Amino acid sequence: MKVRRNLLYLILLICLAGFFMLEGCLQDFLPREQQQKEEPELIIPGEDKREQFDKEKEKLPEGVLYLQVYFLEGRGNYLLPVTITLPWTEGVGRAALEKLIEGPTPAQEMRYGLSSPIPPTTEVLGLKIRDGLAKLDLSGSFLSYDPGEERSVLNGIIFTLLQFPTVKDVQLLVEGIAPEVFPGGTPGKGTFSRERGINLEVAEDISNFEDAQLVTLYFCTALGDNHIFYVPVSRVVAGNDDIFKVTIEELLKGPRPGGFLFSELPAGTELRSFTLNEGTLLVNFSSELLNYKGGLSGEKNIYAQIVLTLTEIPGVERVQLLVEGKKIILNYGTSFQEPLSRPLLINPLI
Repeated sequence: MKVRRNLLYLILLICLAGFFMLEGCLQDFLPREQQQKEEPELIIPGEDKREQFDKEKEKLPEGVLYLQVYFLEGRGNYLLPVTITLPWTEGVGRAALEKLIEGPTPAQEMRYGLSSPIPPTTEVLGLKIRDGLAKLDLSGSFLSYDPGEERSVLNGIIFTLLQFPTVKDVQLLVEGIAPEVFPGGTPGKGTFSRERGINLEVAEDISNFEDAQLVTLYFCTALGDNHIFYVPVSRVVAGNDDIFKVTIEELLKGPRPGGFLFSELPAGTELRSFTLNEGTLLVNFSSELLNYKGGLSGEKNIYAQIVLTLTEIPGVERVQLLVEGKKIILNYGTSFQEPLSRPLLINPLI
């Protein structure tokens, strides 16, 4: 009887040991999806999805392309870069052009007033990029645009292609042939580069274009439900002063009055000094820069306007901002403590 009882104890002990071993092993075999559901989602109070998306830009998912195309906004007829997403493909240049021709979605068009400047029946017949030259062949239907809109039409294509580091110049063909002249009078036999300028402004005091230079500045505009977009403006200014000095001073002047563009850089802000060292441009502003308005939105716009503008200058990869010689953190947390790189996502349509 005693032996039988001991045998039962032994069997029970073996079962218990097996149960605990199995319980430990089961953790490894639980579906990963179920384990992930049990982990709490990290939510940062006070931040919307757009801000979280900006913070995650260094961790962009694989298999997705983030490309810029130049759409037209309907009020001031400015071309502006927008970031769109596409499945990964080897022909990124062609993919960007086809998305440009396709235009924004109906919802984006209705919400922001954006449109494509390119005739929708246009087809990309070929694109070759070699030694810095992008040779683009388009179908004959491309020439059906309004001749009065020619500059926007051509620039939409040219600047969409110029986003790629391997492209320095663009040649446009129609059915395999470079037109003698486009419908609006633009010569067609040459090539186009950044020197053409986008959303071109010419200062009234320009009398000699040989003694002038082109700077590209970024200003703000509000579209839809006060959604801020950054708009590049190429301004022709007199003189041959240092390109860094001219660019910063023109940015501080702001956009032309009476239009739909505005600047968050406070009036009275002055340039104290600047130096370029190994790709980092250090810019020192006066204390008036701190008189900005608009809270966190104003800070983000100041950051975007300055960094987007200055990284347009060849050789500038990063911008270190100072105020009266000091690195600062603005009131709502925007940090100028470290050098700032050009944003990967410009005007993202998300």
